[in-house]
Amino acid sequence: MKATLFSNGHVWDGISDSRYEAELLVQGDRIAAVSRRAGEFSGLDARRIDARGATLIPGLVDAHGHLSFPRVTYAYEIEDTPPEESILITLHNARIMLDAGFTGVIGAGSPKLRTELVIRNEINAGRIPGPRLLASTSTLTATGGLNDTAQLHQGRDVAAMVVDGPAEIRRAIRTCYREGVDVVKLNISGDDFFPRPGGRITTLADDEVQEAGRTARELGLLLSAHARSAESIKRALRAGVTLINHADFADEEALDMLEAAKDRIFVAPTIGYYHALKHDSRLGREALDRMGVDAAMDANVKVHSDLRRRGVRAVIGGYYGLPWQPNGSNARDIAHFVTYLGYSPLQALRAATVHGATLMQLGAGTLEAGRLADLLLIEGDPTTDPNATADVRRLLAVMKGGVFHKAPEPGATLIAKAA
Repeated sequence: MKATLFSNGHVWDGISDSRYEAELLVQGDRIAAVSRRAGEFSGLDARRIDARGATLIPGLVDAHGHLSFPRVTYAYEIEDTPPEESILITLHNARIMLDAGFTGVIGAGSPKLRTELVIRNEINAGRIPGPRLLASTSTLTATGGLNDTAQLHQGRDVAAMVVDGPAEIRRAIRTCYREGVDVVKLNISGDDFFPRPGGRITTLADDEVQEAGRTARELGLLLSAHARSAESIKRALRAGVTLINHADFADEEALDMLEAAKDRIFVAPTIGYYHALKHDSRLGREALDRMGVDAAMDANVKVHSDLRRRGVRAVIGGYYGLPWQPNGSNARDIAHFVTYLGYSPLQALRAATVHGATLMQLGAGTLEAGRLADLLLIEGDPTTDPNATADVRRLLAVMKGGVFHKAPEPGATLIAKAA
């Protein structure tokens, strides 16, 4: 494979506090070198990309991905979607995410167990386009917990694995491991946006969560938890959960526990969901009040502003895939982190790139020699403009593993051979 050289532009490597003028050389699937000395690679026979007016950054990572979500038009459409359609939905959303600059996605609960892992395998084999994907289990929930939508008088399938007691938890995780998943997703609390249980209700018992942690560790699986209530956060942390989603109603003890574990864990605020509900969903004031959106959003903003000050690492993503926040618009979270949670544009960009890639542990996330060449070329300076990465018109190039998914326009910035 011919080397690729980006020159005349800027690089933000994910480590520095600002972008800088540099050339970046890609060989094979890796970054070979980053040099601040102009012309260092002038004699190299390589495809040269003129990055003038643009910035190279690491690829984006959505750490709470729902690639299997259809464009939901009624309450139980996710449950009712047949497996064949679910596969196609996931396939198309995978391409859409890579189109939008996401070179990594961590699944947050696959409604059909094998859907995400089948698509992951096809992506890894190079047969379909998509981001690096950590495939999730279906969500594991207790009887009566979030996503247990079954009722005695109905025969509806549910978009979850309903488990009660440590033995059922252990068997479910082992089954998912056998099928090939990378991530175990637990619903430890409820959610205010469903009739019951609410977000302040903790539904998985402590011994169930402990067993999930023990089994996931033994099998080498990442453990992710839906945890809105204070007690659910504490149970997740005691069990060794790595990714805490939401955490809206953390009390002072939970905040202290999150801070104490900050070198081990990541949090996904999912603030974009609240923004979309209020500004994009077209739900009326009565519906928003019934769902308690304002109170929940206020709690979320308070908690995650505090966690930012405490140095707890955050990642972006959350419920993209719904009609009012479709997959592909996920990079809007960067601006939401700035607007609502007090992040600087650079801090928010780091959450969207470095932190997510660190969580995935696949060797990407910074632009350094030896790292995977997962990178984007963005018009302008995304380290100071939090909206830059969400505007696909400014996304000039997407490279994953040294291969262009989207290349710069021929004749404009692409020169056939180095001088």
